[in-house]
Amino acid sequence: MELNNIEILIGKESRLIDFTVSFSVRYPYLKIEFFEIEKDQKTMRSIKIDPQTFFKNLANTDKERKIDINSRRTVSELSHDFENTLGLMAQISRKSGKVWNVISITDGWTLESQNSAGEFISSEMDLDR
Repeated sequence: MELNNIEILIGKESRLIDFTVSFSVRYPYLKIEFFEIEKDQKTMRSIKIDPQTFFKNLANTDKERKIDINSRRTVSELSHDFENTLGLMAQISRKSGKVWNVISITDGWTLESQNSAGEFISSEMDLDR
């Protein structure tokens, strides 16, 4: 398998945790979480979805779907894939020492660049101790 061409298969019995673990193995300094949007007449809020939830309980997964997580893709592209393909809000965070920061300003960076930045920041923070 080419390192830059990686896809994760989401099938009928796939759970969110299955995807998050596979994603974290490839990008150990990035974390992906899933949210649903709850709207009422006055407010809108996002609610974190339990990682043990099956994709089929959240989205139409009558057929297997492939999500491309190759290193050249951006955080923004991956988030859009989940929204457009499965109707889910995906939030990606980058590790900074012992803290996870939501990626927003740099969501145009590639997954590899984000992961490398997280590794660098975390290693620098370890040196400061």
